Amino acid sequence: EKDTVASKNLFCLTSSTSFSCGNLVPASLKASGKVTMLGKTTGGGACVVLPISTADGSLLQISGNKRISTVVNGSYYDVDQGVEPDVTITRYADYYDRQKLTDFINNLF
Repeated sequence: EKDTVASKNLFCLTSSTSFSCGNLVPASLKASGKVTMLGKTTGGGACVVLPISTADGSLLQISGNKRISTVVNGSYYDVDQGVEPDVTITRYADYYDRQKLTDFINNLF
């Protein structure tokens, strides 16, 4: 019950390869207002995956009819355009550089 991350500074690293259902986590974290987004705008996508099968038993996954949305000033917006980072990281090489990431984070405080 006392094991939470509520007192921690939380960060999420995003890129354009975070798309479709992979956009769910960044969109949820951004909507929480408790996580700082680092990186580039996600690839977007707002549909939930819908598993289906054909008559011969082939299994497929397609975009479903349900969409991930957020509420802004009382209006619903889907997250199809992607999630904007709070701090932009322009070079992909910096995504793998622990010191650069540490510097980005330390400069926020």
